Amino acid sequence: MLRSLRHSQSIAVLALACASFADAAAVVDFVTARWTSASGGDGAVRALVVVDRAWSWHEADALAGALGAQLARAESPQELSFLALLSDSPGAFDCAGPWLGGLRAPQSPWIWNNGAAVAAFGWPPLRPAQSIVFESALLMSGIDGPDGKWIDVLPDPDSGVGTRACLVVWTSFADCDGDEIPDALEIARTPSLDVNRDGILDACVPPNPADVNGDGRVDALDLAVVLNAWGTADASADIDGSGQVDAADLTIVLSGW
Repeated sequence: MLRSLRHSQSIAVLALACASFADAAAVVDFVTARWTSASGGDGAVRALVVVDRAWSWHEADALAGALGAQLARAESPQELSFLALLSDSPGAFDCAGPWLGGLRAPQSPWIWNNGAAVAAFGWPPLRPAQSIVFESALLMSGIDGPDGKWIDVLPDPDSGVGTRACLVVWTSFADCDGDEIPDALEIARTPSLDVNRDGILDACVPPNPADVNGDGRVDALDLAVVLNAWGTADASADIDGSGQVDAADLTIVLSGW
């Protein structure tokens, strides 16, 4: 993914230029990193997630939940620095920086999504700028990349800043292939990794012998393969390895239907 054109306009102009109103946001890219205890971190995995259109804070929050994660917080200067490094990646600042897990309800204080108060260290000069009358949310500050701060914006692309990224954090996650990437995140970007949509990477599931044609399903197509090879020694349909395609192979397919 190529980094966006260099911008010289203000955040407000970028919001108008980059807002998009498609019906669904799809994950197109991500970068993950573990904030290790050796570097002063909490050991949790965080990710920059990039989608295919401008989206709202609430959409980003819902995606984080669907991934078994939360929008990331910056509860210390060190955590903010780590998130800034993670967000210095292609797609993160195509129009504005990625969403964070900070929100202010109307007439309420700024809080993170775990209920902790948003501290003052991450605000740049003249921020926060949004009226307390309206709901507003936090995203990483910057134009072509992070500047190490956060800013407050209205949480919808039609009324605020048109970002198409977010930062998320997991406390735990399924990782059946042991690659340090949450399986749910891999599937969100590449749905073909989970053909049967059971939330498990297909590569982690032993092949089903009844799935004769290997398409991830046991259905009429598998039955047709067995019937077409009936009475032969066709190894592709001889499921039980008996040397002949017969009733035993048919039973395996029917049982797995």
